[in-house]
Amino acid sequence: MPRLDRLFQPITIGAMHLPNRLVMAPMVTNYASEDGQVTPRLIDYLSARAAGGVGLVVVEASYVRSDGRGFVNQLGIHRDDLVPGLHQLVDTIHANGAKAAIQLFHAGRQTTSAITGIQPIAPSPTPDPATGQLPREMTLADIEQIQLDFADAARRARAAGFDAVEIHGAHGYLIAQFFSPFSNHRTDEYGAGIHGRARFGLEIVRRVRDVVGPDYPIHFRISGEECVPGGLSIDQTRIIASLLEEAGVNALHVSVGNYATPGRLITAPMDIDRGFLVPLARKIKDVVSVPVIAVGRLENPLLAEQVLAMGAADLIAIGRGLLTDPEIPNKARRGDLDAIFPCIACNQACIAYLMEQRPISCLLNPGCGNEREFALMKSARPKRVVVVGGGPGGLEAARILAERGHTVQLIEEHTRLGGEFATATVPPKKEEIAAALGWMISEVRRLGVQVLLGTVATPEIVQQSHPDAVIVATGARPVRPPVTGLDRPEVVFARDVLLGRSAVGGRVLVVGAGAVGLETAEFLVAQQKKVTAIEMTETFGTGLEEGHRYWVMETLRAGGAVLLNRTTLEAFEANGTVHVYREGRGEILGPFDNVVLAAGYRPNDTLYQQLRACIPEVYLIGDAVKPRSATEAIREAVRTARKI
Repeated sequence: MPRLDRLFQPITIGAMHLPNRLVMAPMVTNYASEDGQVTPRLIDYLSARAAGGVGLVVVEASYVRSDGRGFVNQLGIHRDDLVPGLHQLVDTIHANGAKAAIQLFHAGRQTTSAITGIQPIAPSPTPDPATGQLPREMTLADIEQIQLDFADAARRARAAGFDAVEIHGAHGYLIAQFFSPFSNHRTDEYGAGIHGRARFGLEIVRRVRDVVGPDYPIHFRISGEECVPGGLSIDQTRIIASLLEEAGVNALHVSVGNYATPGRLITAPMDIDRGFLVPLARKIKDVVSVPVIAVGRLENPLLAEQVLAMGAADLIAIGRGLLTDPEIPNKARRGDLDAIFPCIACNQACIAYLMEQRPISCLLNPGCGNEREFALMKSARPKRVVVVGGGPGGLEAARILAERGHTVQLIEEHTRLGGEFATATVPPKKEEIAAALGWMISEVRRLGVQVLLGTVATPEIVQQSHPDAVIVATGARPVRPPVTGLDRPEVVFARDVLLGRSAVGGRVLVVGAGAVGLETAEFLVAQQKKVTAIEMTETFGTGLEEGHRYWVMETLRAGGAVLLNRTTLEAFEANGTVHVYREGRGEILGPFDNVVLAAGYRPNDTLYQQLRACIPEVYLIGDAVKPRSATEAIREAVRTARKI
């Protein structure tokens, strides 16, 4: 394999010596207590990532005062009594071989009174587009006090043993709000021109430097550009970066965007290319002499090595990739790249959960944030277990069972494994799911699971294996609505279209514009089909993560797709026209060559009901319980496999 020499070279930032160039990016987890204290769950989570081999763990954005909290269970560093817990966290990170930094944070207007208990504050009294809540304009006294609060937080960080602090000046939070003409409309010394807008952040850096001393490392995270009308451009950010270096910053961490940036670029979904922010990091590196940290879908070690080799950055930050596989650095160091479980940037259980004010997780790794609960232990009494269904839930159940020492047989009715994951790899920009699916399949085979393909599991076939336990992961079947004409041969299911089992003509009606329907429409638009999609409800793309949904909708608009909400299908005629009920009246659409059904799924639990009568230990998981996402299927698979 290619050498990864640069990735594992040491580097020094201020007084901090790092063994390699890999950094765990700061990610809010909602694992802290309601008042911002460190919890055992947070310690377990960060310990696993430190043990995975990163040189530096940057602990999540931690609010420097109570009105700066952006999330309900965010970590705080705003009181002295929090220091002992933070010290315990640092000691654990150190014990697992990594250095520790903490990110100092104030949300500014990107929070709500429901979270903080008071009206948000901001440089100007302009509502944030994402929250809609009017903030209070900060006075000069407010500005000075918050600068002191950042300095006090840095003092606590050093007292807790952190090796560095990172000041959060990116992503549209308070410092970024001062930097940007998008949010700063002041006419005093803290606005009116780029130097005025930069002043607040620069003064925070200087106050922090006064507190921590001359050699203590101060990092600064900044958005290279904001990608909103009137927001920061890279040219403006380059000026700010130079000023930050002059003020005493030891490293710059270059990200992108704010909450109003379209398509959730801050945590880019799979629609966005890997390494898409590297050009921004390089442009910042061109104007500063301090180390630059690049971030943005860089979890592939080969890509990370290339970024360092071409001189675009000095360090590589990995965020979501370490949620899926904390061992990425260790696996890369020993050259075992095929063993890395790849993040697919689905955002379904990390960012989506966070924005719902829930503790984050990972679709592929439900052990993220549940390291103690989901720790794998060998079974004291190995059993013979049959798993029926080779989708993501069945594959994960088989893998965990085999890891625990059980003898496992996996039965799949189709001639290949994957289930709905295999279908999900087909729409544009979702190819990365195939890498995760490939890893799951290879692990099942590596662990010696007996796989029977093209076999319809009946009670008789299952009983032939004399199982001690059975896990039924038979998924769900697509629904054919009871509508006149939907029994015609021109009517096909979305699943069959995506898998190539049903061809369609040039004019297509997609019935149901939820997650499956929209992605099927996107797939057809990419083939230059003329697509109309109808949806009974108000909202298109229900079930899609918001960032991914944005890019799917953009593709459909660009491809000329017609999307009709609040529209009910009433009949499909032999001449290809369809009757619909829309906006309180009947309409005729078409003609269409084909109708593609994406109108929902029904649990396929028949085998489970049959087996309950003849096998004492039988479990039902995933869509066979209730059609949902792969997140629930995989989590149920792990929990079930752990208790057998």
